Amino acid sequence: GKIFIPKQKPVQSYTEEKFSLDPELEEALTSATDTELGDLAAILGMSNLITNNQFCDVVGSSNGIDKDSFSNIVKGEKMLPVFDEPPNPTNVEETLQRIKDDDSRLVEVNLNNIKVI
Repeated sequence: GKIFIPKQKPVQSYTEEKFSLDPELEEALTSATDTELGDLAAILGMSNLITNNQFCDVVGSSNGIDKDSFSNIVKGEKMLPVFDEPPNPTNVEETLQRIKDDDSRLVEVNLNNIKVI
């Protein structure tokens, strides 16, 4: 066979884009408090950058959402325990012999959950 040579993945480099803002906007953003930046993030729809309470403060009152009824989008589901099933009482040797003998009374064979197989 051939020797496996993994493909070289191109290295992604991110270049910082240079842009300029209006001096008034630049001053507003640099002097903004965390609360104000959170409000701006909520207005722009970047709710993953703010907490539920911050989002609710900005948008909640107009949409009828309050802090008590507002729930996070991502929730964990409670896992139900999976218990081991009892061992299958089927006698494998006896069932195999009945299959070989073409026993007409044998309608279904269940070989699930047999520890010996």
